[in-house]
Amino acid sequence: MLRSAVFSSLTLGALFVVSGSCRERAATEEVTTPAAPSKGDASAVSAPSGPVRIVYPSAPGSFVKLVRELSPSVVHLRSSHNVRGGPSSLIPGAGDSNALGSAFVLDRDGYIVTSAHLIGTAPQIHAVLSSGDEYIAQVVGQDAKLDLALLKIDAPAKALTPVRLGDSDPVEVGEWVLALGNPEGSEVTASAGIISSLGASNRDEIAGTRTNYQSFMRTDANIDAGNSGGPLVNTAGAVIGVSSAVSTKSGETRMVVPISRARDIFPMLKTDGVVTRAWLGVFVHPVTADVAKTKGMERPTGALVSDLVPASPAARAGIIAGDVILEFDGKAVDHRTLPFLASTAGVGRQIPVQVWRSGQSRELIVVSAKMPE
Repeated sequence: MLRSAVFSSLTLGALFVVSGSCRERAATEEVTTPAAPSKGDASAVSAPSGPVRIVYPSAPGSFVKLVRELSPSVVHLRSSHNVRGGPSSLIPGAGDSNALGSAFVLDRDGYIVTSAHLIGTAPQIHAVLSSGDEYIAQVVGQDAKLDLALLKIDAPAKALTPVRLGDSDPVEVGEWVLALGNPEGSEVTASAGIISSLGASNRDEIAGTRTNYQSFMRTDANIDAGNSGGPLVNTAGAVIGVSSAVSTKSGETRMVVPISRARDIFPMLKTDGVVTRAWLGVFVHPVTADVAKTKGMERPTGALVSDLVPASPAARAGIIAGDVILEFDGKAVDHRTLPFLASTAGVGRQIPVQVWRSGQSRELIVVSAKMPE
């Protein structure tokens, strides 16, 4: 039996705020085409001589305004010691061999977000704001599984410009995005692209079973050692992801932590410094139209349980193979969102789970437990 995704995973729930979806607006651009070729010019391609109006859904004429507005929120990170593989290694003659990468301001309390892989070995981290002011950054918490780290600087609130967090759940493949960073501390850089994939696999091992979790998005916007840890924003200027994995190969897509996967772990990182994940112990598949019809459902929704880990929290709660989980802890779920909600639900809680079984909905209570090491 094919096993898809186990309940327990890397992250979290939903959020609010405005998201720049493709459905919100459109920008236009006029392109003047060459005049029609002369007779006898067999190599020329015939084209209209007037301007052609091209419409790009949700794409601005340029990203200049977005970069200008968001630059004060982008932070440069540097180490107290020289580092290997940092941004300066990509630029011959670059002066800052202490450069680690980028981050962004989360709030006016001084919390900033970056990638965990950037700060892992740095003995002391310095955060440089767009104003040029530099502060020592304390590591509040980090989560290697999501490649996220939360830092804090002792800066006055008026010196900080927080980003606006968006919602990555409604994001669709093909939407325009902008990756921002500050590689050397002197200039905010930007690269534009689209969302290439919503569910790149991040492998994790739970209770002895290797399985795939849908956690990272992908983009073809360039993410290198300089803007790793920086924000990925939509065309409305809201952060929908944290730039993570980088690549030196042209044409490859880059990995991004969805902000809706990251947001729920921020409180855990603030209070505990780490993320204590819960688990359910079920394997789930998408609910197709055929599955929904077979089970007497009005529409395809939820997550289909294909198998369970014996004696797991789900098994003890009475969930069985063939159930369709519709809601977890009061939130509608599918096979992609359920593992993240389950993993960040907390340990020892009694959580209501709504399932569809034998043509009707019923509620079960799951007692969440710590994910096995």
